[in-house]
Amino acid sequence: MAVMLYETNFYVHAVDTDLKDKIRPASVLSYFQDAASVNAVELGVGYHDLLDLNLYWVILYEEFEILKDIEWGEVVRARTWPKSRTRLEFEREYELRNNQDELLVKGISTWCVISTKTRKLERGDSVIFKGEYYDYTNYPEKLNRKIKIQITEPDMTYDYKVLYTDLDHNLHLNNAKYLDVIYNMHANDKKVKKVRISFVNEAHVGETLHILYKHEEQGDCYIGLVGSDTCFMAILETEE
Repeated sequence: MAVMLYETNFYVHAVDTDLKDKIRPASVLSYFQDAASVNAVELGVGYHDLLDLNLYWVILYEEFEILKDIEWGEVVRARTWPKSRTRLEFEREYELRNNQDELLVKGISTWCVISTKTRKLERGDSVIFKGEYYDYTNYPEKLNRKIKIQITEPDMTYDYKVLYTDLDHNLHLNNAKYLDVIYNMHANDKKVKKVRISFVNEAHVGETLHILYKHEEQGDCYIGLVGSDTCFMAILETEE
């Protein structure tokens, strides 16, 4: 059986970058999502494959670290591969590399499958990959994906109304879009080095995402609310 490793190239367009022509964190997630989606189709577990089983993929957590700047006009090589599943969850790793094979970004995500009928979690053994696992990891230790932050006195708040152009095919706010919402909160004077983001509940078109921000010792902390429900939590490590 073939090894479950997928590689593809992305050209960094102007729309992928910030005011300084550096890649935006949201674009990193977008590249990861595109590569993961194609790889899932190759492995027989793509969007339509799961719909036939009355299931769909949901991402729970994403973490990545930008090790070296990526600029407008570059071509980057994306690599992604699934890791061995647990009873309920699936992990997937990612890399972005340049033409010299330097590691520019490393990342990892946690996924689950949800029933289209009950909207509840389903067991991981209902999804069967077609291939052998790739024997390599940038994350040999068990991933701690629990983000525990509380913000009672925010440094800043921000409201964002979800638009149709923000949606994915599951009809909720695309996961990469959250980082653009965060990006738009600030004067864009900070360089993001590491992102940890936990997706808790969906945000739908027309809903208002109310975001609380506070700078803490662990980084720039964010909690996004829709009404009284937590939608996402994130910690970004930045530098001036």
